[in-house]
Amino acid sequence: MSEAPDSDSAALPPVTLGEYTQAMAQHVSSVCVITTKLDGQRYGLTATAVTSVCAQPPRLLVCVNKSSSTHARIAAAGIFCVNVLSEMQDIVAKAFAGMLGPDVDRFGVAKWTEITTGAPVLLKAAAVFDCVVSQTLDQSTHSIFFGDVVGASSQLGQDSLLYGSRKFRQLRKIFSSLEANTGETLHF
Repeated sequence: MSEAPDSDSAALPPVTLGEYTQAMAQHVSSVCVITTKLDGQRYGLTATAVTSVCAQPPRLLVCVNKSSSTHARIAAAGIFCVNVLSEMQDIVAKAFAGMLGPDVDRFGVAKWTEITTGAPVLLKAAAVFDCVVSQTLDQSTHSIFFGDVVGASSQLGQDSLLYGSRKFRQLRKIFSSLEANTGETLHF
């Protein structure tokens, strides 16, 4: 059982929007495209606010801005797929973030399939989690969609595309030598 917050700390004012967004920009996250399908139409957006909730049952959450046209479609369809992008799929991230312009066919920049729910699944994604919405929580400008994972796949050896400091990033790969006595480290 958790205790109620101290009355002195509950009265503290929040940081400013600028302070918060500047500090959050330093947080590095994997880049995902969240997709859904409603009445035969596909929808999607780029997101980094995705996390595991629990493994039993397999459940994750995504935070989606209510101003996104995909938000209402996820709520209505009750399904979504989290497509964790590989390092080579930055064009997909840019397309679904609207960075390639309003006339770009977002789904035309890559190949797609379906596995369980009918939500679009990105081929060659580092990982995919096909979900059924189990709960939705309202959080000011966003909704948190909890998804029960009913389909999943992953590509071993595919590193995830990252986003931090307001730019796409790749992992710096450091491999230790198999022979511990050589003292060599390989940098790629």
